[in-house]
Amino acid sequence: MTGQLDDKHGSRFLLNSEADVRALLNKLQKKRSHVTGHFDNSYHIFSTCLLEVGKNTVILDDVSDEAISQRILACSRLHFSSVYAGVPVSFMSSQIEPCLFEGAAAFSIPLPSTVLWPQRRELFRVPTPVGKPVLCEIELNNGEIARNPLSDISVGGIGMLTQASSPTLKQGALFGGCHIDLPGFGELTSDIRICSSADITLRNGHPVRRYGCQFIDLPQQEQSLLQRYVTKLELAMRGPHAHA
Repeated sequence: MTGQLDDKHGSRFLLNSEADVRALLNKLQKKRSHVTGHFDNSYHIFSTCLLEVGKNTVILDDVSDEAISQRILACSRLHFSSVYAGVPVSFMSSQIEPCLFEGAAAFSIPLPSTVLWPQRRELFRVPTPVGKPVLCEIELNNGEIARNPLSDISVGGIGMLTQASSPTLKQGALFGGCHIDLPGFGELTSDIRICSSADITLRNGHPVRRYGCQFIDLPQQEQSLLQRYVTKLELAMRGPHAHA
């Protein structure tokens, strides 16, 4: 086993027994859950899924682009993320090799030593409306005010989108007094920290950069406001017959 995760979220969120790791990965495989692979220091991503969870290895679907496949195989550190039961799942690998699975090209990685599966409500992310995007107003270092749409939100943080050509926001950067207008609930004001970034392509083919951002010292009143908004989005996703 390999692929040790840094315990940034506390040991209570890490599955570190081989039995627990294997059980969760088997559930992802059986559901054919979408898995996102992050490479080149998370600057690029690719879509895959788990094909098989073996005794010592995990087999993942290959990508159709040979050039991207070679870049992935050349990486010494990859991060994989997915969702199971509405909860984000992530694991790492420092090794990846080409292989064949049922006669088709595939990737093979060692069974991860740990899997991060945070069973905490504040970390659940829900997508924000596409038709009327929720905007985050942020003051950049040059004093310019940017209003960026959100891709998802939770009590713990947001996914924020910018144009792929926009200046890069550095990981770890802190932005104070950001404003988010939550339709029907009011305005939220909080400091945010940039935790991750990845270049993605929207369904309409438009390239954007997604930043994973963490709320810093969000007051309890603001947390309650945000939780009510997140709950509304969750109920809307479940349909008209959902119950609170």
